[in-house]
Amino acid sequence: MEAKLNRANNKKMCTYTKNICTYGRKIYANAEKISTYKLINEHSFLIMKTTLNKIREFFRNHKSKLKLIILVVILIPVLTLIALHTVNATKAYEVSMDGQYLCTVKTGDVIQEVLNEVKKRYEEIYNAEIVITNKIDYKEAFFASNKVNTYEEIKDKIEQSVTILAKAYEINVDGTPMGYLRDKSSAEEVLNRIKAPYIGEEDDVDTFSFLEQVEIIEKEIPVEQLQSVEEVYNNLSKPKEEIKVYIVKKGDTVSDIAEEYGLKVANIKKANPDLDVDRISIGQEIKLTVPRYTINVIKKEYVSYEEEIPYGKKYEDTDSLYKGQTQVKVEGVNGRKLVKTEVMSINGIVESTTVVSEEVLEEPKEAVILRGTKERPRTLAYGEFIVPSRGTISSRFGQRWSSTHTGIDIAASKGTPIKAADSGLVTFAGWKGSYGNLIIIDHENGYVTYYTHCNTINVKKGQRVARGDTIGTVGSTGNATGPHLHFEVRKNGVPVNPLDYLKW
Repeated sequence: MEAKLNRANNKKMCTYTKNICTYGRKIYANAEKISTYKLINEHSFLIMKTTLNKIREFFRNHKSKLKLIILVVILIPVLTLIALHTVNATKAYEVSMDGQYLCTVKTGDVIQEVLNEVKKRYEEIYNAEIVITNKIDYKEAFFASNKVNTYEEIKDKIEQSVTILAKAYEINVDGTPMGYLRDKSSAEEVLNRIKAPYIGEEDDVDTFSFLEQVEIIEKEIPVEQLQSVEEVYNNLSKPKEEIKVYIVKKGDTVSDIAEEYGLKVANIKKANPDLDVDRISIGQEIKLTVPRYTINVIKKEYVSYEEEIPYGKKYEDTDSLYKGQTQVKVEGVNGRKLVKTEVMSINGIVESTTVVSEEVLEEPKEAVILRGTKERPRTLAYGEFIVPSRGTISSRFGQRWSSTHTGIDIAASKGTPIKAADSGLVTFAGWKGSYGNLIIIDHENGYVTYYTHCNTINVKKGQRVARGDTIGTVGSTGNATGPHLHFEVRKNGVPVNPLDYLKW
């Protein structure tokens, strides 16, 4: 029985030994193949080949010995490690940039080191964050030790091939790039400088924005496209079109200037917010166009104020008053409302005012007015004036030469009829110094009218006249340079501008 077990164990040992030998032969065969293709160095494989031949010969002569098996088990891994070490010792990397061969290196670290050095140098030159986006690939290569490039060679090749980009911040206006800055704070500085001239000390900065869609976008750009803050600001501050300026000449008025250039007075006022349209001086500069820029500053603010609500009127007819006469029975009272508006200004000029809401604070109280129905005498004043004579105005009310002109002059041919501007009582009819022939009518309502330089007088003192009655004719008596009617309106004894009462 024991002999039978020994034979079985010896058989298993022989099978195991045979398998090891087979494995050794495979390693030997692979070693020869590797040697043939020159994948490992010849000296190392010569040693391995010799050792394997000795092992094979030894196995032929001592197949049955356990010690030989142990020796083979130990030697085969050792020889395998020697082969692998030899292969790794000759390994290098072929480097390509954007698909093109660049150089050969022993390790990939040297490429990153060179890229960092190049990046740092450009950051110092342009004072900006530099980005290198080229695609770097590595490919293993054996027996390439003699092809490995030096550090300086690698650096030269990278500098010649690399694409240098800068991280920049683009100011984009309505989808169009308008400048590239080194950092976001520089872009914000440009936009704040554009807003600055329109922001007052007490203004809320948050009420200011831009008319256009303005964005700051992070981009990677060729480094030579970077711009300074001043450069971008100056480009954005240029007017889109030349601002036309008019120099005021003698005799100019704002309405004349507007008519000459096909403009509205309101538009000239908008372009010149501080302009007094009734008082301009020779040599004064007036802008004829509202300035617009690449970026325009908007200010939106809410303004609230109180406004009166006019009271309504209710009329009651009465025969106690003449037709055309009225009398207040119940005084009306205006109401009050709180108005909230949104005021939008562009570049400091008010562009629009929109009412957002109205809140009634106090309702108005209606007035009750008595209206006369009784037939009125012809000579009772209506309280409204008609034009006293046909002609053209040759001189207006107000300052004239070194004195005040207390009425208006209506130039007309000698003999042109003069009519009573309203009904009333003639209180003077005759000659009066520089006025020449003068007619004065008291309208018995606080108003008195003067008709001077008459050629003839057709009424007399104490006579009552109706509105439209002919009271005289145009002449040039008294201090007059030619035939005209000098017409005055006096309210409570004080001369007022007749044109405020006439429908001329």
